[in-house]
Amino acid sequence: MDQTRLEAAETAYAAGDWTTAAREYLGAAAGETQGSGYAFHRAGNALMKLKRLDDACAVYDRALLDEDYPDKATVSCNTGTAKAALGTYDDAARAFRRALDDASYGARYKALLGLGGAYYQMGRIEDSAEAYRQAALDGGNPDPGKALNNLGLCFVALDRSEDAVEAYRAAVELPGYKGRGRAAANLGMAYASLGMHDRAVASFERARDEFGHTFSPSLDAAYRASLAARGTSAAGPGPDRVEGWTTGEMPPVPAAKPYDFGDEADDEVERFFTRTDTEMKVADRDARRRERHERPPRRSGWVTVLMWAALVVVVAGGLIGAYLYGLGYPTQQMTVNGVLEAHADGDDVSTYWVAVPAADVNKAMSSLPTDWTSYEIGGVVRSARTSKVDVTVTLERGGVVTYQVSLAREGVGWKVNGVSTSFNSMDGGV
Repeated sequence: MDQTRLEAAETAYAAGDWTTAAREYLGAAAGETQGSGYAFHRAGNALMKLKRLDDACAVYDRALLDEDYPDKATVSCNTGTAKAALGTYDDAARAFRRALDDASYGARYKALLGLGGAYYQMGRIEDSAEAYRQAALDGGNPDPGKALNNLGLCFVALDRSEDAVEAYRAAVELPGYKGRGRAAANLGMAYASLGMHDRAVASFERARDEFGHTFSPSLDAAYRASLAARGTSAAGPGPDRVEGWTTGEMPPVPAAKPYDFGDEADDEVERFFTRTDTEMKVADRDARRRERHERPPRRSGWVTVLMWAALVVVVAGGLIGAYLYGLGYPTQQMTVNGVLEAHADGDDVSTYWVAVPAADVNKAMSSLPTDWTSYEIGGVVRSARTSKVDVTVTLERGGVVTYQVSLAREGVGWKVNGVSTSFNSMDGGV
């Protein structure tokens, strides 16, 4: 491996000079396969950025020939992304499955998303739905909303509108999902297909008004059709709103039957005053018997205890699940935001770090520049005890650099325990 050319390639890659990066990585490998997996991997990434997809696939294949290269699963996932972009979905699916065969692959959700898309294009809708379902459930997936939305599309294609509704609803209620407007619009379409036009209209309007989703002509036509089916008009004043409730969404209250003070009432009054004492006692006993039967049964103390015990178990299970999923306070994102802002301002960052010597903290933080214009937090890989966060920094002098911040759980929250340069620059993995 030519280290001089490798260093030149790394510099060009960090600056976004993809042409130079690809040339220097390939030059550093000098045609040697063994020990050159990293160089070919990075060269393939640069070629992907240049939209030279066929060349990227060829270079990725060279990276896979390096028997000792540890990131073959990531290379396979990238190959699948390139093959899918070329429209060769069979090859793409094979590449994504090869990535999933590696049990150590830490970004399985990326391969599952790619596999779901390839299967969908191949017409294998049930297989696509299963891949998206697994991607949504993957604990390492920082944004399961996309998988849930695509799962809903699969259910629509399978004529399972009820299941589509559940998938879309789950996507809409994910606070961090950027496609909530699209998912809400899709939810409206699913409700409309079920004839539930009140809910369809509410979902369409939420997509438009709350999430700012722009309607396509087909969505607008579906929205107007549901309005018409509900008996309202998009051009009209619309239903009245009272403290967030839309009266048009409520079922009409049936008109009360007018009370008729006629002969039956007179007969009943007459019967009451002509009853004997015995008849009134019998009537009173019957009334008390009906009251006992209609009164809700009292729960025994044991039933109440069991209900509370069940509630405690459910709450404890939720807390354990949140812990295993990597949730905490402060969150990973909050900790990374804090340490970056403090570093940029020249403030003490030790409060954001685990208990390590100050010299080690200063050494680790020295790899981060302070002259940036902005930064963006990308993927978060979570587990119960450790997490990793990708941060892309835009430098004042131009170019971007991506870093990986390692975190360890401390109490219920997270603290930094390492910073290193990362090259996670592609949607499909690196």
